[in-house]
Amino acid sequence: MNPHRKLLVALAVSGLASLRAEEPAIAPDALAAPVPTSSSNVYSEVICTTNDPAACADALQLAADTRDALAEVLRLGPHWRFPVHIHVITPDDPLAGKIDREAAQVLLVDGSMTIDAYLPLDDPAAREFIQRQYVTALLWEKFFANTTKFDQNTPIDTVPLWLIEGLREWVNEDPTHNREEIVRRALKNRTAPSLAEVTGWKTLSGDRLLGLWQRAFSFYLVDSLVRKGSHREDFQQWLQSFATPGGSGPLHFPTEANWQHELAAAAVRGRSIVYTWQETCDELAEDETITYAESKDAKVQTCSMDEVATKAPTAELLQAVKERMDVLTALELRAHPGWHATLEAYRNALGALLQDDAEGMAPRLFAEAHALQQAELTNHQKLVDYLNWFEVTRDLGNTRSRFEGYFLTSKQLESAVADPTHPNPIRARLLQVESQL
Repeated sequence: MNPHRKLLVALAVSGLASLRAEEPAIAPDALAAPVPTSSSNVYSEVICTTNDPAACADALQLAADTRDALAEVLRLGPHWRFPVHIHVITPDDPLAGKIDREAAQVLLVDGSMTIDAYLPLDDPAAREFIQRQYVTALLWEKFFANTTKFDQNTPIDTVPLWLIEGLREWVNEDPTHNREEIVRRALKNRTAPSLAEVTGWKTLSGDRLLGLWQRAFSFYLVDSLVRKGSHREDFQQWLQSFATPGGSGPLHFPTEANWQHELAAAAVRGRSIVYTWQETCDELAEDETITYAESKDAKVQTCSMDEVATKAPTAELLQAVKERMDVLTALELRAHPGWHATLEAYRNALGALLQDDAEGMAPRLFAEAHALQQAELTNHQKLVDYLNWFEVTRDLGNTRSRFEGYFLTSKQLESAVADPTHPNPIRARLLQVESQL
């Protein structure tokens, strides 16, 4: 078997894209066309070949930024040991007719390995793809630190997919907070992957949503391992162990329970996600219940927040109350504005319990919180009724202003709700429309 081809197959297993099986490996002389555009590059081992100067500059800058970001956590030296050659293919490139999508291969050159990556100029995922090659080359520096000569039997699939994708995500910000949203919904729907599932991923899905799913959970696994302190020290020792026969040394890898706890913490770590009205309502309904145990061996007890005021203030119960206040504070930071007053009222009531409520203020504060909650639910239902009515009677004609229509609708709603014996014309009209449909 061609040594280039065998390494190419192994590279595909490790999570990098490969050329189609029917396409031959690119010959070394093909790399001469087109001529690389001139661009400053602090690393001679990283080369960009393209006819687009801006794309070349971006690719080379990304190499410098990626190495700088991972230098401490991977304990990298100043030089790239494994060269990376990025080909950004423009329409006038001789390779444009052969390669129309992302592709990567490994070349054996004088007993060393080089990553060759190809992508079209208009590739929307260009940054991710290019950075993936850089992260892979940097991890090779750790996994093959004691390997001096490479051949077709080199096990480059030793580097796990979750580590490549997790580190790549770790050096990049997530301004839209997709990661937290993915984890939160997965936990709520009970679909979060197990630790074994994440560590068992072999390829990155080409489906956009599934690929985003894999990258999000890979990020949280890496993030839990590289935090400063003992975790990071263990992580670096684990990486170093792969350079010796036997591999995978003294890393304190998380258990499944640790992994699930990490996901639960990640779901509330983001503070810029703003819930919808209904999401806030659902979250509050889940948070109204307090669960605690008087001791490690005691039976777990469950009660509502306002029932806590009727129980003896043991240390275990007060600790559960404090944790519930933290949960409500986190929820208020992301809650729909309509729920802020209700959440604040519940926090004040719990706070009174923690302050040795000798005057018995907690029951009154809980009653106020319940009243605010019910008022918000009632007002929201009025809005829903109005929007339903507006959909049915959106033709206001030329004799009535839009504001007047709003005002009369509100009065109609109030009179219908105030008089239980009076038929509700709005709901009657909706039922009529439904029957016709």
